[in-house]
Amino acid sequence: MTISDLLSALRACPIVASVQGSPGSPVDHPEFLLPLAGASRGEGATILRLEGVAAIKHIRPKLGLPVMGLLKRSYEGSEVYVTPTSCEVQELIESGAEMIALDATRRERPGGEKLEDLIKMIKVAGRLAMADCDSVASIHYAMRCGADFVSTTLAGYTRETRLTRGPDLEFIREAVRECDLPVLAEGRFTTPSQAQAALRIGAAGVVIGGAINDPIKQTRAFVSSVSRPTGLVGAVDIGGTWIRFGVFDSTGQLLTTERAELPPTKEEREDWILERVEGSRVTRLGISTGGVVDPASGTVIEAKEIIPDHVGSRFTSAVFGIPTVALNDGLATAWGHACYPDFAGRRVATLALGTGVGCGFVSDMKIMIGPNGNYPRLNDLGALPGETFEDLLGGANIENPTNQDQSRAKLASVRALRTIHAMWMPEVTVLCGGVGLSDWLGIPESGVTVRSPYGADAGLYGAAWLAIMPPCSG
Repeated sequence: MTISDLLSALRACPIVASVQGSPGSPVDHPEFLLPLAGASRGEGATILRLEGVAAIKHIRPKLGLPVMGLLKRSYEGSEVYVTPTSCEVQELIESGAEMIALDATRRERPGGEKLEDLIKMIKVAGRLAMADCDSVASIHYAMRCGADFVSTTLAGYTRETRLTRGPDLEFIREAVRECDLPVLAEGRFTTPSQAQAALRIGAAGVVIGGAINDPIKQTRAFVSSVSRPTGLVGAVDIGGTWIRFGVFDSTGQLLTTERAELPPTKEEREDWILERVEGSRVTRLGISTGGVVDPASGTVIEAKEIIPDHVGSRFTSAVFGIPTVALNDGLATAWGHACYPDFAGRRVATLALGTGVGCGFVSDMKIMIGPNGNYPRLNDLGALPGETFEDLLGGANIENPTNQDQSRAKLASVRALRTIHAMWMPEVTVLCGGVGLSDWLGIPESGVTVRSPYGADAGLYGAAWLAIMPPCSG
């Protein structure tokens, strides 16, 4: 097989079907993998990615499709496990695989073997060398070593790279820009739209495995997305005035609440939460708070002075001793509303007017969330000349509103709702927060704009649902 043959096959169908069973699963056997591979061929796939000599020898001749072969094998003292040595390369050559995939990172290989020597061995045998890369640096290394094409397989799976939610499209973008060779996008693809994005970026093809050919991974994804805790759940809502703690059962019913004036330091807030966690026997914890909370680390990376000494606060399982999920309060409250039966599965926006102004949007049970947990910045947008929505609608700025304050706030609330509807076209927008639910603001309910069914506890419910049914990562 030549590069020209490969590109021709990818033009016919740019989806490469990776047919591998989870280790130890009932389908991790050539006899079971064969019908899975056959199903992919039946739907148009023209290239397979297979692991293991037994699978390649069993499936390749029966289906007549070219194969990207690899061998996963661990050696003591080396982190490289995808076709790590010349021994695996030779086995794959003898298996008949037209293409051989191997780790192309700069990590030390077993026995000090060199990538360029393995690629030379592959090419002497008349096969194509596929370089599984984790970074632009490894792509450049693979190119210098003579690889025929590269893939983004290892992005997020080495010490030097960060695991992304879903495919690392930014790395794919860099790879296409930096590489003179064909690039295959691979790693955590679960939806057709993600594959479309990779192809539009410039990938020659997309390798998809677990999403189409591994029932273990598919079942695990569904089960984990709907599994609920069996014990009590704790919820924390940290605002600019109060800190609140609630105990919920696993169905989302609020059992008890308490609140205190906001402690002035992150350490005092952490101690306050810990005391209640330990005294309530909750098994999971959700936290809704102002600022930007990185969902990967549970750390507040940006915050306004409305919550003092907030940057650097850590809301993690390690801190509180139980599984913990934390998000910005606008996002968390939006998720809580998306979990309410009347709103579930709908395009639902939340406008939270409390001490500050929060906002969030959920569609198809997915939160609109920016990099590192960023939230929609409606609060900082101009509402009237020289004044933001938070200036006019945040309770910290209108604690005892005059008639003029109320009039301007009403105008700002109308503009905020119009902005939300123009940007996201929600089926329903839910109002909450002390200002949002106040009698004097008087925003009328309609088929599109409703008051929160959670009332004054919307922030707590949002935190609780983060713990009960965490948002899907896709």
